[in-house]
Order: sequence, then structure tokens, then C-alpha cells
Amino acid sequence: MTKDSEQRSKLGDTIFAVFHLCLLITVVVYGIIGLVQGNTMRFAVIMAGLVLYYFLVLRKAVLKEIDRKRKLRSAGPPGKP
Repeated sequence: MTKDSEQRSKLGDTIFAVFHLCLLITVVVYGIIGLVQGNTMRFAVIMAGLVLYYFLVLRKAVLKEIDRKRKLRSAGPPGKP
């Protein structure tokens, strides 16, 4: 893999992550608006769907990232023995 394709891949990953974060925030806001309007069933279904999405799709990646950050932190700053 060339340096240019790695940069494009990182940029694509970043765009993908930001896009999905915006969608998740939008869905949460939509659910809260439904709750404020008195539609508790809409709020419950949306929140249950988001919790299910987290456990089925995101949890494994989130735990991997947390573990990676812990390993980097415990290794210390780069360049020092």
C-alpha cells in the first residue's frame, strides 16, 4: 500500500465515522423531540434500536480502540526507552 492510498484510506475512514456520528446524533435528537412531544413509544423504540446497534455493531470496535489507547499510553511517549 502506498503512502497516498493510506492517506486516502484514513480520510475515507474519517469521513465515514463523522457521517455516522452525525446520523446517530440526528436519530437521538429525533427521539428526544418525540419524547418532548409526548410520543414516548417513538422515543423508546429509537433508543432501544440505538442500544441494539451499539451492542451488535459498535461495541467490539470500541473495546478494541480503548485497548489500543491503553497500550499506547502504557508504552510511554515515542522515542524514549
